[in-house]
Amino acid sequence: MKGYKFSFKIRHRGCAETGLSLAFPQHHITVADIQSRNIKVKQYFYYISGKNKEFDSIIKHLEKSKTYKSVREIERSTDTLLLLVTINQGKNYVQDTIQKYRGFFLALHTVYEGYEYWHVGLLDKENIEPMRKELKKIGELKTLYIGEAEFAPSLLSKQQRLVFKYAYEQGYYQLPRKTTIVKIAKALKLNPATVGEHLMRAENKIILSQANLM
Repeated sequence: MKGYKFSFKIRHRGCAETGLSLAFPQHHITVADIQSRNIKVKQYFYYISGKNKEFDSIIKHLEKSKTYKSVREIERSTDTLLLLVTINQGKNYVQDTIQKYRGFFLALHTVYEGYEYWHVGLLDKENIEPMRKELKKIGELKTLYIGEAEFAPSLLSKQQRLVFKYAYEQGYYQLPRKTTIVKIAKALKLNPATVGEHLMRAENKIILSQANLM
């Protein structure tokens, strides 16, 4: 199925995630949106990679923010922190604008150095420009890519296969782990948030494919 890919980064005014990233610019944040039964509250997983000596400061920063309703630590390692957070529903969400123009998410969005990074798929090219104009109203927008894309069904994307295979070969899935996301990212010349995102998505696809066979 052919369509279009629109990739952009945005410094979202008044956004809690942008504020967190500006306060801790060297940390990469991958955000997974979780459906909440309460329409007035948004729920997310934050997969944060960076210096672990600042993890406690990150949690305190979120707990002091009026935007966050709750902050729960799920797991931490030497270079990653996984949090479950809930945010009081506000206005001008990037997700809402994307969905308004019939866009769909090609990847989890990431946040780094005060910018949110989004990769969106669309079937109708004419929806890209009005989406761009509306996004410009809520923050500093920079277009990274607009072009045709092929949305073919497959278990793992080419990049997911590359990152997953390398991580597996380097002992990332051994107990104890023989490598870290930061080391994998350095070897593949990617940022840690991107590596973390690819691994999370690959793991989820593999688990679901196997669960369906049980």
